[in-house]
Amino acid sequence: MRHVMAFWMAAGMAGATLMPAATAAPAWPDRPIRLVVPFPPGGGTDVIGRMLAARLSTVLKGTVVVENVAGATGTIGAAQVARAAPDGYTLVLGISATHAIAPAIFPKLPYDPLRDFVPIGRIAYGGNVLVANPTFPAHDLRALVAMARQPGADLAYGSWGQGSGGHLAGESINVSAGIRLRHVPYKGVAPMLNDVMGGTVPLAMSDLAGTLPLIRAGKVRPLAVTGSERSAALPEVPTLAESGIAFKVDSWFALFAPARTPAAIVERLEAATHEAMQDGAIQAQIATMGMRYAPMSRARFTEQMRDDARAWAALVKSSGAALE
Repeated sequence: MRHVMAFWMAAGMAGATLMPAATAAPAWPDRPIRLVVPFPPGGGTDVIGRMLAARLSTVLKGTVVVENVAGATGTIGAAQVARAAPDGYTLVLGISATHAIAPAIFPKLPYDPLRDFVPIGRIAYGGNVLVANPTFPAHDLRALVAMARQPGADLAYGSWGQGSGGHLAGESINVSAGIRLRHVPYKGVAPMLNDVMGGTVPLAMSDLAGTLPLIRAGKVRPLAVTGSERSAALPEVPTLAESGIAFKVDSWFALFAPARTPAAIVERLEAATHEAMQDGAIQAQIATMGMRYAPMSRARFTEQMRDDARAWAALVKSSGAALE
């Protein structure tokens, strides 16, 4: 009897030893991670997305592949990720437009930024910049406002899409100054800036990241920056607030995964993103694009998203920005 009991105890111990190996979760990541950039190649979001993907690939010892899914001010790409399997293999580089402005501007938005995503971390924040064709008569925002108040004035400004941060920043000028700059939406920053340089549209509210090289080359002229403070990359350019326009909301870039992504994967992505962003080279490159990096907990960033959504919604209401 003792021999029989010993046999079954030994068998049971062997089974217990084997069970963890049989039920262990597969290693993550064991295949490429897809990072959706919801705008065309060439703009600031694309630049930051590719820079982050390269660094994350090193930190995670895997492959992070950027895929540009453009359209509807970034909401097509964001919606695609909201519907993706919550397994850590599909992420989106969201911005203020996709996750704070869109609920107010699009009545049939196919996702809820707070319900359908889990934030991984804020990557960078900063303002946008109002630029003009170099031949444009006004050299600052106050002169532009004076021009727009002249009888028969018909001045247009471009943004990277209907309901984008650039669109609403432009509308904040209209509301505060009591003028009417006509909005011309584009499908991305690059085609918009091409038209400013070519003189098709005289003005554009653009992201700093995609515009600084053109400013430094003298191909467009900066008139003002948005945000709560001047940009370190353009210290001589005043903010909208300094120019008499009540608008101080910063724009941001942040990494998101679909809701219900396992907590262990979210935590690993958060740690990997934080490690990636400690790299001095990546921070220096962000600074050269007029952005800043400041670590923020996921809980605090969620609060910021809610606060920003309320601020943008108030601007949409006061400006009468078209909802499409």
